[in-house]
Amino acid sequence: MKTEKNAIGPLKKSYDSLAWMNLTAHLYNLTESVHDGKYGMDSGLQEELNGIYGQLLSCIRDYSDSGERVREDVIGRISGLREKVVECSEQVQVLCDSLQIYEYLLNRVEYSLREYDKPFDDEEEARELLRTIFASQDPTEVNLRIQLMVSQLPVRITKTRFFDLIKASFSIYESSDEDALEGFYYRIVSAAAMQKRPEGKVFSEYLELIQKLEELDTETLDKDTVAAWQDCIANSGDNLSQDADYLLAIQECINAFYTVVLMDIDSVDEQTKAVMLPAVGAIAEYGFAALSAKEEPLHEGALGPAFAYMEGRLEPLSERVLKDEAKIDAYCENDAEFANTEEGRNILIVKKLMSTSSFAKLSEQKIVMVTKDKLNAVTADALAVLEDGMKNHKRAYNRCVMASVLKELPVFFNSHTEVMNYVLQSLHNCSNEGEKRGAVAMLWDLLGTKE
Repeated sequence: MKTEKNAIGPLKKSYDSLAWMNLTAHLYNLTESVHDGKYGMDSGLQEELNGIYGQLLSCIRDYSDSGERVREDVIGRISGLREKVVECSEQVQVLCDSLQIYEYLLNRVEYSLREYDKPFDDEEEARELLRTIFASQDPTEVNLRIQLMVSQLPVRITKTRFFDLIKASFSIYESSDEDALEGFYYRIVSAAAMQKRPEGKVFSEYLELIQKLEELDTETLDKDTVAAWQDCIANSGDNLSQDADYLLAIQECINAFYTVVLMDIDSVDEQTKAVMLPAVGAIAEYGFAALSAKEEPLHEGALGPAFAYMEGRLEPLSERVLKDEAKIDAYCENDAEFANTEEGRNILIVKKLMSTSSFAKLSEQKIVMVTKDKLNAVTADALAVLEDGMKNHKRAYNRCVMASVLKELPVFFNSHTEVMNYVLQSLHNCSNEGEKRGAVAMLWDLLGTKE
């Protein structure tokens, strides 16, 4: 245990050094993107994200100017910013979920309006699909292809069977922890596009689009109208994707800066800080100019030494951090007294900040095992959400929702024969030849060339 405890000091200093270098690199990339207009959509959401970026720059400037005197204030501000970015990212995902359902639906409608020279051969297509699905010797790859298959082929199972499959999937979590169960619940409800939608003018243009899509009568659309709606969804999806990229870039900077502030008090790597601080300050000022649309040049005098300093250091430092983290894991988890100190809490927070999960929760997550009552309650809630969300939509829309949810379930087939029967039933029971053709065409796009 003494060896593990002795690793804490070097780990904290490594965290500080790595965080300063990450902050410099991430902030430079983010600020150049803002300056170049990469995130330049004119929308309420864009204004919100620019505001978050500006607040981040203000935190960096204040800490660079005043250091320890504003440390506690900056920690509170940066923590609140981080939570805001997480919330905004979740709201963007909710909007993406809704658009994906309508993209799926309109793709099928578009194929239904095409003309074809020869009839669709259910048996031949089923044989080709099954041959490709089971061509791999890797069970994981086969399962992935099966999940793609159920996500694209026309859904022709009853609602009762659909709900039974969901119940069976939830039952797998009977011996797991509550975090895993709640994660699965989120995936199911998110796939069904039934998470609560954001409100307010920040998201108004996307909410208005979704409202118009909900009012569409897809059975009366012509080719040109379908194409126009598909373009609209694609453009909105691209904008939301850029928003998500912007949020991720901001979060990477927040995580690095948060780490710097937590570690700088007693574990500062003075050499690294002396090189990185001028660069970070120059980039922040360049960022303020970019937000105010001023054409001011980036003062690059500090950047050259910073990037030269990073060269050859980042990779070995990252490896050292991973090794030292492994040494202290048991110590931090088993020594309750240390874990409850400010030093112990900060190390556990920084470990999450420096992980590959940029949006990880920073609060302490205690492992709580799932009880039968908890499992039944979460399962019932998921089914109720799905039932309520589907009752006001037409069958075509609900089938798209079912396909999206089925993709998230563990593979529910027990044999090659069951897979074959599902494919044949899906194709035989779909009377809309255009829908079949569209579903199979998009599945082949995902699977790749016919083998």
